Amino acid sequence: MKTLTLIVLTIVVLINTVYAQNGTADDPEFPPLEERYLGQKTPGLTPELFAPGFVSTQEHVESLFTFTPDMKEFYFNRVGGQYKETTLFVTQYKNSNWSEPSVLSTDINKHEERFKPGLSELNNLEQFKDLNFTGFTASAKGTYYFYFIDFADGGSGYMSYSRLINGQYEPLQRMNDDINSGTYKAHPFVAPDESYIMWDVEKAGKNKPDIYISFRQPDGTWGPAIDMGPHINTDAYEQRPRVTPDGKYLFFWRGDEKVKEDGSTYWEGNPYWLDARIIETLRPEPIAYPIAYSSKESGNTEIYLTDVEGKSKIKITDYEGGNGYPAWSPDGKQLAFYAKYDSRKTWSIHTMNSDGSNRKRLTHEQNMRDNSPSWSPDGNKIAFSRVYNGDEGDWKFELWIMNPDGSQQTQVGSLSGGAPDFMPDGRLIYNSESEVSEICIVDIDGTNMIQLTNTNAKNWHPEVSPDGKQIAFMSNRDGNFEIYIMDVDGSNQTRLTHNDVRDSTPVWSADGSQILFVSRDEADNNHLYIINKDASSMKRMIDNGGQPAWFGGSK
Repeated sequence: MKTLTLIVLTIVVLINTVYAQNGTADDPEFPPLEERYLGQKTPGLTPELFAPGFVSTQEHVESLFTFTPDMKEFYFNRVGGQYKETTLFVTQYKNSNWSEPSVLSTDINKHEERFKPGLSELNNLEQFKDLNFTGFTASAKGTYYFYFIDFADGGSGYMSYSRLINGQYEPLQRMNDDINSGTYKAHPFVAPDESYIMWDVEKAGKNKPDIYISFRQPDGTWGPAIDMGPHINTDAYEQRPRVTPDGKYLFFWRGDEKVKEDGSTYWEGNPYWLDARIIETLRPEPIAYPIAYSSKESGNTEIYLTDVEGKSKIKITDYEGGNGYPAWSPDGKQLAFYAKYDSRKTWSIHTMNSDGSNRKRLTHEQNMRDNSPSWSPDGNKIAFSRVYNGDEGDWKFELWIMNPDGSQQTQVGSLSGGAPDFMPDGRLIYNSESEVSEICIVDIDGTNMIQLTNTNAKNWHPEVSPDGKQIAFMSNRDGNFEIYIMDVDGSNQTRLTHNDVRDSTPVWSADGSQILFVSRDEADNNHLYIINKDASSMKRMIDNGGQPAWFGGSK
């Protein structure tokens, strides 16, 4: 990557901004479809060299390519041969024809205003004045995405973003660890609606970059980094993904360093393109059964999956000791849960694939009741509650965190509490345990506690909404356990249910509009009910069910 830096990283970042990111629909102002792409025959799902002989040549390296938003101009850089310096070219659509590519300048900085937002505009924003970033881009929503590369440290660095919130840009937020894995992370392209992001990166074991994609999850977080596959990623360098303004084609750069007979080296590289439908083939399929829950339907407590209407279900565990408290991993591929051993005296946290396979026991402490697992937003940690009988016969309540393989089990300070759930920013929300139980937020080391409730009652099982703005919980503050919601700062505490029986363990739907909860009937049987978050339209959804988890909502 070191030599390639001179070709594709030291050029100013202007062309890598919002061009081709406004994502307009098929605008009548665009050139006709058959003439839109420089008159080239359009490709399918296999990448093809773009405009050979017109843009792409053997004697030069062409890079940094983009259409203007109206698709009537195409810019690219060229270096090599007679072009000793990187030179900016443009071809224009006029009178139903594309002009021959012409030299615009060897000083791209002179044309900053052509590529909004330019560096001067960015530097006028107070939050970004002192950022020592390598490059940036911006989405149609105004979110800035930055990447930082330390070339002196083997390409270490990270990508981050800043959203425009109430007219102000927030402090930089780092992308998740999966996106930020590898070295030389660069050249992000963000969909106009921010439903996906593409970038190039050198992963461990490779010394050349490949292109990856991540899709926005229902809860607003970014999903795992997905290799864009062997049609795009080869043994060469693949970089700079971007989609045309009409959303129809994906462009990227492919090149490599070659060795001459005399041992000297040189670069080859050109733009390639393919049908943008390749992106949808990589998008993870929606989970058909996004609701997990426990049930004694078969006689033993097992974990089931069901659809959003509760009409179809499948049992995914079969273990005599009993299984419960399922929790979805952020990518929907795994569930964490507890199972019971030693005549149900020992409860242990497990993981398994979402189809019930690959069951793994993570905790092994005897006579401990490990329960209520929850995954961190990046999927790299699992928090859980540990309950046991102390030396003096009193019950102890602890919070723990571990890696998803069970390693590095660490108690969260000396907190007494249960039902931990991760906040979008990585902090923990939980209910304290004493004569009264309050809902609190803490850092993962147990410090900086913020208490959200203040009642002479039990406030249990907090669950954060997918957008991170509200919290659902159960409380007996009015004499009976009912379902409540409040804002994430503890304000606007509102009761949703008014039943004569115990209502408990609320979880959010994937879109954040509904809450699924457990209601116990007079015969002491548990059933799952669903209610709108405005307290309207409550209905029974699943008979004989408890401890729910909804993928994309509450995990």
